[in-house]
Amino acid sequence: MRKLLAALLVFIVIGSTALASQTIQPASLKLDKMERFEQVRDINEVIAEQDQLCKRAIAQYENEDYTPLAEPVHYSILWLGYTDVYYGDLRFQMTDFDKEYLTAVTLNFEKSVERITDHNLDISIDLRFISDTRALTKDDYGQWLYLAKDTVRTDIDKYLSSKGYDTVLTTVQTDGWENYQRNVNIPGYDVHYVILGLETAGITDDIGYSTFLLGEPIEGTYPLQDPEIPSLYATAIAVHEWMHQLEPLGTLLGIEYPNTHAYVGEKEFPGYSAFEADKNNYDFFEFYELVLQGKLPYNDHGTIKHVGVYPEMWPLVKHNALSLGDYAIVNAKGEYLAPLLAWTNLTLSREMHLWHLKDANDNRVIFESCDYPEYRIDLENAWDAEGNNVNIQVDTGYIEAQSWFVTLNQDDSSCIRTAYGSGRALSIDTIGGEATIRFTYGEPRDSQKWYFFRAKQ
Repeated sequence: MRKLLAALLVFIVIGSTALASQTIQPASLKLDKMERFEQVRDINEVIAEQDQLCKRAIAQYENEDYTPLAEPVHYSILWLGYTDVYYGDLRFQMTDFDKEYLTAVTLNFEKSVERITDHNLDISIDLRFISDTRALTKDDYGQWLYLAKDTVRTDIDKYLSSKGYDTVLTTVQTDGWENYQRNVNIPGYDVHYVILGLETAGITDDIGYSTFLLGEPIEGTYPLQDPEIPSLYATAIAVHEWMHQLEPLGTLLGIEYPNTHAYVGEKEFPGYSAFEADKNNYDFFEFYELVLQGKLPYNDHGTIKHVGVYPEMWPLVKHNALSLGDYAIVNAKGEYLAPLLAWTNLTLSREMHLWHLKDANDNRVIFESCDYPEYRIDLENAWDAEGNNVNIQVDTGYIEAQSWFVTLNQDDSSCIRTAYGSGRALSIDTIGGEATIRFTYGEPRDSQKWYFFRAKQ
């Protein structure tokens, strides 16, 4: 095996895993302690373990098999209630009653979803109230206001650092007599409204995120009578926005999966029947329940298929369920595969950079930057052509353009190949140079060879 990575590991213990003999300080990663690395000779062995999760889920879907999980999936939600938010001169606050109501909503969410999913989910919710003032953001396409994930990222990270959560929900309150009195004479009131609910990050993102308006309870529904019955309207909104986070299951598994708005029916979502809002003010919970049980009928040209979340899909919705770990990816010269964020380019660097690898099913891998987790390696314009550029982009939804095969070479290096039929390999010639895809023509060139070193936990 050729000598590698003077810049990464000047020390390598030769073996099947080639563990580093001492710790290294990654140059571009902000860590509290130094990391150790192990060489992964064939990344496909790691991928195969994660792929089994997808295969079991697909098998249940294809066979319409509802066998429950042997053990429930433990699913942890960080729920942040913001008691003081503003937009311009408009200021909205939660009252003590609002806090009590939101507490009931979280209980209603937890118990009703556990029941609906036949207890394949074991949900725990940590509700935290944030009294620090936070700004609302106006939607680019209209007059709606919402609490943006970037605005509260510091709050989220503070809690994520102490406990591993699977998703984040946030709630604000703009309704109520006190908010009306405070804002009625301020310009913009009755013009800018907080959106009922919005999901901006799902299960394939660094952390799921949904935000919604608490509103006021409908008469006769509060106090909460039975936590397992989703009788609070705010519970329906929260479940709706959370369900949006699950929609990438369809792309991940390559299956039919319903949009959370498919209750409007055939006109907008072919194959789906329309649902009416429930008479008991539960919004469209009849529809939600069928989706969360994998039992929503979908008419596929006359054949009825039941779609939604099957039991074996629940392990896939956990945060980092398909994580393969964090890796330094280097060439034979010890140069690192790295992003150049200013131009969203992919290049080589002398400075270490780590990539978070995710299983994309069917032996494919998504490469996300650890320093810039919203960016991933992307084939420009999804164009599988000789010499086309490879860049970094946000999640575009084009899974073929943003997932890659990794193949092992005879000399124990690897190629990173497109998910398309050509199998062209990622190629970078020089530090600062452009990344392209090119045929290997037999033995790959050095510019197409990569070595994977995984950061140990």
